[in-house]
Amino acid sequence: MIKHRTVALMVALLLVPSFMVACSQKGGNSDGGVQKADQSTPKTEPTVQKTDYKGGPAELLVLDINSGTTDEQFQKFFQDPIKAKYQDIKLTISRDGLDKLIAAGTFPDLLLVSNASLATVLEAGIPEDLTAMTKTYNINLGQLEPAVVQQMQKLGDQKAFYGMPFAMNYGAMVYNQDIFNKFGIPYPKDTMNYDELLELGKKLTRTDSGTNYIGVMPPDLRQMYWQYGVPVFDKAKGKAFLTSDQHAKVFNQLKQFYSIPGYMEKSNYIHSTDLFFMEQRVAMYPNWIAAFITFFNKAGSKDKFNWDLTAHPSYSDRPGLGKEVDFHMAVVNKSGKHREAAYQVLLSLLSVEVQTQLSKAGRLSVLKNDDIRKAFGSDSDIYKGKNLQAIFKVSPSPLPEASKFDPKINALLNGEVSKNVMVNGTDINTALRNGEEKANKEIVEVAQ
Repeated sequence: MIKHRTVALMVALLLVPSFMVACSQKGGNSDGGVQKADQSTPKTEPTVQKTDYKGGPAELLVLDINSGTTDEQFQKFFQDPIKAKYQDIKLTISRDGLDKLIAAGTFPDLLLVSNASLATVLEAGIPEDLTAMTKTYNINLGQLEPAVVQQMQKLGDQKAFYGMPFAMNYGAMVYNQDIFNKFGIPYPKDTMNYDELLELGKKLTRTDSGTNYIGVMPPDLRQMYWQYGVPVFDKAKGKAFLTSDQHAKVFNQLKQFYSIPGYMEKSNYIHSTDLFFMEQRVAMYPNWIAAFITFFNKAGSKDKFNWDLTAHPSYSDRPGLGKEVDFHMAVVNKSGKHREAAYQVLLSLLSVEVQTQLSKAGRLSVLKNDDIRKAFGSDSDIYKGKNLQAIFKVSPSPLPEASKFDPKINALLNGEVSKNVMVNGTDINTALRNGEEKANKEIVEVAQ
């Protein structure tokens, strides 16, 4: 029962609407760990050894923890491709909580999880190290986005590869061309740093004919720390860590956006996405490229105003690094009875055919393949004629060291700490110090 409560607690803490909690580092393991990427292999086709499945009939339970895979996508990207090759392998998806399945003694064969929440299944002792599998099937990791591979190697402490990435997200910035035209301001460049974005945002934040226009809605404090690679927990000390010069520096960068005259509306410093996608009074909005499809579809506004894309903004002292790395992976249960069948699912997910389908549906491929990237979002036609390739002019930012307490700390940063500075006028250092003290009290309570 203690184990079950521990896992339940981990799930509650980690399964929040956020992503990314670990730091990327280059390189593999020269002592028999994850094989090094072969950069000489062509990009057009992933190197995978074609082997016949001889594992016999297998019914695999797939648990979707937080990959966002819909029933339609599960059938299209998982079930149908496997059924076309192996009639003996059948897949069933579950959306029950991991703690519920474990308590019932029903263990999934495969788990779909974000890199942010891999700690959940690691805590439960589930993932198989796929290093041997990548070698057996000759999977060339050099075919995958480098930031994704580096993140996976970091999560495995450079010794293990605990899941197979199958889809990723990418930061971008969407902007309203009509607002720029209205005020005679040149469109944003394909790549900008936050200082440049701030100055552009100031020019566009104004009131005209009774309408309040906001130049830019910046990321929240949690995301700003992720992108800069600043951790919020010190593992060595086992405590929250929010009071370094870097923490204050990043917060000050964000505060400048919030402090633009006209940005705050009735003490509200976090605005709804409706202001951009429905009301059309926000000029620029950085977020995930996949999220824009959801927002435009929800608002039904993709053709109601003129808009285009640029790369996600970077820090001036970290040029070329955009929004933090974010991806989803398929994890194999090391105790599963049908691991050979599970491997076939992973190989299918990495195929050019399935990766192309994923890309068309609005989920970026993990393969470094320009043709697949160009097909991104084509099923919805939202990005037709848009400057989509601009988003790839920056690379995903490596993530800071992560902990199971991060979601709790991040919620505190985005809520109480940010509000104290922007609404109550507390200075940044004091707000961070108070936030750190409160976080540590809550961490002690959770540990008990």
